[in-house]
Amino acid sequence: MNTQDKVKFNLQFFSESLNKGSLNDDPEKPKDTDLDSDEETKTYTEEEFNKRLHDELSRRMKQKEKEKQEAVEEAAKLAKMNKDQKAEYEREKLEAELNQLRAEKAMNEMRSEARVMFKDKDIDVSDELLDIVVSDSAETTKNNVDNLTKILDEMVQKKVQETLRQNSPKSFSKSGLSRDEILAIKDDSERQSAIAQNMHLFN
Repeated sequence: MNTQDKVKFNLQFFSESLNKGSLNDDPEKPKDTDLDSDEETKTYTEEEFNKRLHDELSRRMKQKEKEKQEAVEEAAKLAKMNKDQKAEYEREKLEAELNQLRAEKAMNEMRSEARVMFKDKDIDVSDELLDIVVSDSAETTKNNVDNLTKILDEMVQKKVQETLRQNSPKSFSKSGLSRDEILAIKDDSERQSAIAQNMHLFN
């Protein structure tokens, strides 16, 4: 096949969620899609597709090698320990995992609280914004929410004022414009406003 010829492939195989799996995982069956849809397919040359396939397989092989090496190192570390040392090591490892789970649970609860705070202020906050304001301290999180809300309110007020300023009619009452100059104004609304403010020129 000529490498310049274009072929269409469904790239669900390369999705982020699938990349996190191992080579032995059964890939999730892709949903039925319209291969002619521009949103679901992209045109690639055969050379480009083969390169992406090769890069993905290489990445997975490196990940498997890394996991294998870590397992070997872990086994070697345990082999050097006596029975009591192994028990202590496993206890510390389990405690670290439990602490991590507790921290993740606490952060998720804090995120939920922060989302409620924003909702009470009529702000629909994104997950990305929550990541910025949420901390492991309830007081710090509340202060971050209050500060961000204040900033957003100021931005909205500034935008409203700018809009009102742009939409406010120009004043021609003290401009010293003559009748002909007013009639020469091209913008209809401005011309009518100038006439209304200088009716003495049109009596």
